[in-house]
Amino acid sequence: MAAPTPLYSTDFERAIARNKRNTIILIAVLTLISGVLGYVLGWAIGILGEIWSLPSAAVAQLSAGAVIADLFGPPRPQAIIGALAMIGFGLVWGLITLYAGARILSAFIGARPADPNVLAEKRFIDVVEEMAIAAGLPPPKPMVVETEALNAFASGADPESAMITATSGILATCTREELQGVIGHEMSHVADFDVRYATVVAAMAGVVVLVQHLLLDVLRWSAWTGGPRERDDRSGGVRLVLTLVVLVIVAVVAIVAPIAVKLVQLAISRQREYLADASSVKLTRNPVGLIHALQRLQQSDTALARDTSPVAALCIAPPRRLALSDLLATHPPLADRIARLENLGGIAVPPAPEAPLHHGPWG
Repeated sequence: MAAPTPLYSTDFERAIARNKRNTIILIAVLTLISGVLGYVLGWAIGILGEIWSLPSAAVAQLSAGAVIADLFGPPRPQAIIGALAMIGFGLVWGLITLYAGARILSAFIGARPADPNVLAEKRFIDVVEEMAIAAGLPPPKPMVVETEALNAFASGADPESAMITATSGILATCTREELQGVIGHEMSHVADFDVRYATVVAAMAGVVVLVQHLLLDVLRWSAWTGGPRERDDRSGGVRLVLTLVVLVIVAVVAIVAPIAVKLVQLAISRQREYLADASSVKLTRNPVGLIHALQRLQQSDTALARDTSPVAALCIAPPRRLALSDLLATHPPLADRIARLENLGGIAVPPAPEAPLHHGPWG
């Protein structure tokens, strides 16, 4: 068995400051990607209008190289408008999601407030309050999603408006010690303001993906209809070739932009999870609970949401996936996280099975 990854003494204050600083860089890069996508879209609209409106003699002088050079030449007004529109829309949507994100996500997955009259949910409420006291924060609102999947996530703009959502499956399956580790992890995201940045980043990444889908739909429509109608002159073939060049450029950007967003997210998201795991141990003073909880997640269904959903990026564990796709996962492998926790003094003994808690009245 491979030796656990070394985990050196963690300076939490410096780690949190670095985390926030890196996230600002992340948002700036995502804004830049959004601007580039809007720029190319606006450029495509502008140059296609020109290609199909120029006189035949002028079109005959154009080439594919000239079209590509135009993209990198003096910006067209449509390109500038497209870039500003995309950046503006992304920022506005990010602000809307920031202040209403927790409620939007709760409604999206059908979460409800935890019921203190249900044994498992009463314990959940108690553990949230315990971890809030340990973190010196107001207790986040405990929310529950009715599903057998094992997962949990935090959301909200700040600690005062934060929510911690857990599935009924994880509440019924985990021991109190394991639940403390899970809630400590989510409380760490709240304390580190990870939920604020993750919400904005998810919103802006969603805008890029939305525009990608729209562009691909336009490209499919163009292919189906054969593009703009040919003009009744010899330049019709040239116009079609140049239109194809523009559409290929748009297609490449539409495919590359979401991949770039994903890679930028990976640059920071994985370190966030390691930090939240270590911070959970700081709150609980016990790495064993979180180790056992992560071991349970390794062996269980964690599909609270699709991998492409913004909820998936917030969860303590992403939906189970093929090993190859772990390379593009926003979460580090659970085995790696367990190995790092072992270095904090945890013992990776598989958790003993526990009878599920019943959902009858409390008392």
